[in-house]
This record gives sequence, structure tokens and C-alpha cells, in this order.
Amino acid sequence: MSNTASISLTQFIDFSTKVSTSARINFVKGVKDSPEYSPAIDYWKQLRDEIRRIHEKGLPITDLYHLSDNVTEAKRKNYIKNIRNYVNFIQKHDVEFFDTGKGFWQYDNLHIRTTPELGLKINGQNYLVKNYYKVKNNNKVTKKNISTTLTLMKLSQLEFAPPPDSKFAVINLQKGILHESKPIVDSDVLELKIEAGTLLDIWKQT
Repeated sequence: MSNTASISLTQFIDFSTKVSTSARINFVKGVKDSPEYSPAIDYWKQLRDEIRRIHEKGLPITDLYHLSDNVTEAKRKNYIKNIRNYVNFIQKHDVEFFDTGKGFWQYDNLHIRTTPELGLKINGQNYLVKNYYKVKNNNKVTKKNISTTLTLMKLSQLEFAPPPDSKFAVINLQKGILHESKPIVDSDVLELKIEAGTLLDIWKQT
């Protein structure tokens, strides 16, 4: 088995928000044993695509509600909840869309894909946004445990030029809350390296 780990930003969030070591080990094992990516098994692809389409075309955000009629019955309940939280969040703010490109972060043999899902200007502030969708609320996203993800996003190598004042942000669709990046200090980088090193150590030993 290769000692090189390549994961998505969502998977890093899932890992970093798990509390126990055993939960982290089981998660990494699950990632390694999972099949290659395919749109057919991407649970949230329809929602991600529709959110982007609506923003790109400048359509009413409430159009997103129609998507729940076009997903399988097994997905409908979770889609409705996440759609409701996203619509409620957007309706509370003045939001404009802008385009983004690809990004990644590398640490030793760990490669994390950090491409923003959206560029959103929210109340005058530009954000490079990752929406965090979950089927179960067993991973609680808090201001504290999302901080390493925001540091990672800010240190990513971007293959595009964002607006110079852009901040990185995660919108937690469990609660409809935006967590934004802050100026990085040395302790933030250290915490990220420790988190990434832990993930990579588990990867190599499982």
C-alpha cells in the first residue's frame, strides 16, 4: 500500500473533527478502503452543482428547494435539511458570486485538494468558500476544531488569482454558520502540521 495520501478537504475536516484516536484510525481505514471517486457515488454532488449553478446564473436562492424533488428518497431528508440551512444563511446576507479555480496543500506525503467550491462576496467581503455537508451530525464542527482547516486553506497553493482581500471560509451546513479565516500565527501552523502528521502516521500504519 502506498504511503502517499491524497484526500479531499471534506475528508480532512471529517478527520480533524473526530475526537477519539480510534475514531480517527477507523476513518482513515475507511478512506483507504473506499473505491475510486465516481460522480455516481458522490452523495452531495447534485447539491454542490445546483448551488453553484444558481449563484452563477443569479437565480433566486429559493430555487434550490426544487432540487429535493429530484433526488432519491434515501437522500431527500438530508438534502432538505442542508438546503434549508443554506437558503436561510444566504437570505440573511447580501451575496454576490465570483469564479474561483483549483488549489491544494502538500505536507510531506500528504496531498489535500483544497479547491474552493464557491467565490462569494458576502456583505462586501470576498470569501473563498467550502460548504461542509454531513449526513449525520456525529462530527461537530466548532470554531476551535475548524481552525486547522481554515489555516490549511489559507496556506494552500492556488492556481488562480483571488481578489486581494479574500478570506477563506467554511459554511457549516449542520447549523448554517460561516467560520472565516483569521490572520495566521505560528501556533496555527504548528497545530496544522501536528494534525497532518497524525493523519499521515495513521495512513502509513494501517
